[in-house]
Amino acid sequence: MKRNSMHSLPLVSIDHRSHVSFARTAPYLRSSLLLASGGGFALATMLTLTPLFGISLGLWWEALVQTHGHLQLFGWATLFVAGIALYFLPRLRGIPLACPALLPWILGAQVSSLLLRLLSQPLLVITGWLFWKILLVLSGALEVLALPVLFLLLVLTASRTSAKKSTVEGARSIAPFIFGAFVGLSLAALLNLFNCITALTNGGLVPTTGDEANITLGLFGFLVPVALAMSARMLPLYARIQPFPSRLLWVLALVYFGGLIFWLSGLFIPGMVFGPLSGLGLMAIGIVMLLFTGYFLYLMRNRTQLPPQIVALAPHPEQLVKRVRQRTQEERLRYGPYVALIGTAYLWGSLGAIFMVIDGIAVLLFKALPITVDIIQHSFAIGFITLLICGIAVRMLPGLSSKAIRSPWLVTATLILGNLATLLRVGSLLPGPMLPGSEVFFALSGPTGLALILCLAINLWPAL
Repeated sequence: MKRNSMHSLPLVSIDHRSHVSFARTAPYLRSSLLLASGGGFALATMLTLTPLFGISLGLWWEALVQTHGHLQLFGWATLFVAGIALYFLPRLRGIPLACPALLPWILGAQVSSLLLRLLSQPLLVITGWLFWKILLVLSGALEVLALPVLFLLLVLTASRTSAKKSTVEGARSIAPFIFGAFVGLSLAALLNLFNCITALTNGGLVPTTGDEANITLGLFGFLVPVALAMSARMLPLYARIQPFPSRLLWVLALVYFGGLIFWLSGLFIPGMVFGPLSGLGLMAIGIVMLLFTGYFLYLMRNRTQLPPQIVALAPHPEQLVKRVRQRTQEERLRYGPYVALIGTAYLWGSLGAIFMVIDGIAVLLFKALPITVDIIQHSFAIGFITLLICGIAVRMLPGLSSKAIRSPWLVTATLILGNLATLLRVGSLLPGPMLPGSEVFFALSGPTGLALILCLAINLWPAL
């Protein structure tokens, strides 16, 4: 079939400003969706259903838990966020991405690393064979070759001189979040290699401290900061809200990463898991998230209202307001309830932040964690990161590829499935007396999450 010329435009490798085109970063997004549907969320379905059917849970189950967590953070979420960042950040800076020829090699190394991890760790636990040990270490080595290079590309890109002052200011406002996030991602890759080596003498399982630190670096060291930074720059554009103040972003970034350092120090210093460092770290990150999301939700509430200064300068204010409302209605018909997806993502992020503040106070006063870290992790990983990706992607990717999503009704389905999956997963982790039937909720959370990612993949695939 002869392809329409308009549909062929995104396949050009470099656009008219010498920026890397969307066709060069789209493979990151496609790989992310495939790894999520065939790996991370599929494993989650298996892990949540096995206890309900009384299947014996042994070391193999613990190995799958660790593999599932790694695939979700460094496969599904990281590759999707990286694909958007590699396209968006150089344009924000106003200069082309450095060394674009490395993009397919980075993607190949990371996907190979994740597939080797998926294959080798569970089989190493079961068999103990040397072959699986070699593949497990190789998976860690490949990740070290992939993820830190992303940071290097951004550093080389940022070191170039931009021609426009406005683009420099736009990039500078989120620079602390972006820089800290990719440092965290690089450290997570190095720690993962160490964890893979350590697992060889631990029956194939990564020690608990190393696994927790790796998850913390991946989720709170990379994904959450990038989500905050990208939201600060992209959401005002797509949701037509006022931008975040630059000074506020810098202050929040410094407090956030200070809290992350305290939290990680509490993990690695013996006897400090319930010490003041961990408590202060949890409180700092939680407060930053609450301030950020509170400000964001306040702006989202008035997103259809034009700023008074713009209305005052317009020759016909009534017609301007009418056009804005009409455009908002057209977006709803074309993209579905994507704003609701973003809004509920920040509500789940706020809930996770409240849990962190509660835990931080409890650690400082009573040296205890009333809310498990697992609840906090899933509030952010599924509720905040996944729903935020779903909301931003369905609105942004059609504009980048000049192709439409499959259906706005699938966005509605994504909204329902995403919130249901988060509710089932977080709710099932609450104490049993507070939530009867939690084992059923836990079992249903996996299949619901898998349905969510399949729905997203089907909807986005035409635009990719």
